[in-house]
Amino acid sequence: MIRLLMLDIDGTLTRDRGVDELEPEAIRAIQEARGRVLIGIATGNAMIVAKSLARYVGVGASAPIIAENGCLVSIEGREVPLCSRSVKELGVELARRLGLSLSYQFNCRSFDAAFEITGNEDELVRRIRSAIREMGEEAQVESSGYAIHVMPPGVSKYTAILEVCRRLGVDCGDVAYVGDGRTDVEAVKSVGWGVAVAN
Repeated sequence: MIRLLMLDIDGTLTRDRGVDELEPEAIRAIQEARGRVLIGIATGNAMIVAKSLARYVGVGASAPIIAENGCLVSIEGREVPLCSRSVKELGVELARRLGLSLSYQFNCRSFDAAFEITGNEDELVRRIRSAIREMGEEAQVESSGYAIHVMPPGVSKYTAILEVCRRLGVDCGDVAYVGDGRTDVEAVKSVGWGVAVAN
């Protein structure tokens, strides 16, 4: 039985990867499921963006929310950091060295850094990983298709789902996760019901 439904935002609740508009069919499905199952958000976006969206789509700001690709969770409105260190300063240095543009959400982030995708995203990921190695730093680098994320080691949306489940007393086998990108793969494969959207 599904007790917790966790939803990615970009490319999952939006019409498609090229558009920031929410998909009305997805919002209707959320409205229909409300009250029958606990619904939460799991995103690479900053917490302030995730909480705002959760409120406007009807999930509620007190719902389980995973932000910054697992670095930060909010349960019943209380924010809990899951990362022991921030890579924001590393992000600033990478932007300077590589001529990258930090995401418009950068100042709202606590732990990770996100860059705008300009050019070939796989090549940008390789360049960032190479620069991190040259600097002697440790960080994960992944593209969500909307941004390139630099995250502290050992964190993911899935590790955050495990913590949400622990705090809510929900078995991970009773979780459904819906996503669309590389940052969703581990969660899709690891919960009871993993779903990749058709688009």
